[in-house]
Amino acid sequence: MKKIIFLIAALMFSAACGTSSEVKNTATANVAPANTQTNTAPEPVKEETYTAGVNPRADLISATQKLQKLTFWSARITSETTPEANAEMQFVAPDRYRIKKADGEVIVIGNDSFSNENGKWEKLDDDIGEFIREQTQTGIEEGVKNLKDVQIVGKEKVGNKDATIYTHKFGDISTKVWIGTESGLQLKNEVEANVGGKLEKQTTVYDYDKKVNIEAPKIN
Repeated sequence: MKKIIFLIAALMFSAACGTSSEVKNTATANVAPANTQTNTAPEPVKEETYTAGVNPRADLISATQKLQKLTFWSARITSETTPEANAEMQFVAPDRYRIKKADGEVIVIGNDSFSNENGKWEKLDDDIGEFIREQTQTGIEEGVKNLKDVQIVGKEKVGNKDATIYTHKFGDISTKVWIGTESGLQLKNEVEANVGGKLEKQTTVYDYDKKVNIEAPKIN
């Protein structure tokens, strides 16, 4: 179940710069909220505006900032190389999350968290909401810091929406991001990474149109 919790945090800021695989590896290495006590406070991420390709780097950052401000959204995660990573996620502002995988489901509402394994809901003692908030903020800051050499490689439709395709690379991680031409929102991303000598590929497709509602489950 911890893998599901980590995936929530990873997805919340993977849109920052399409760093899903990098974030997943970082998150799964930590089983507790990040230590926020540092000698110097990080500089806040600059608010960016969508430029429709004039400034590709600003467009990726803007897409992340837009995502954080939406009332609701959902996403589907699929992996050609790691099918166990396949998942569906929903978000309702300001602090409601639901993520479903083949091996279970988690709902987070504020500081209350619930898990369902083997068809039975239970309330968790851990404050997963706080962990997600801390990891999201840290991930966005790190993602923006490492976001360099962003290129535009073409245009393509995602569903029925026109999108511009952006690419960038950080270390062994290659990312392709589709940003809606009209909305400036990230519609899709593909991340390829070399993890322990093995190529991993993960695709996330976002949905901003379907209404999302998340309520606390009935405890069995």
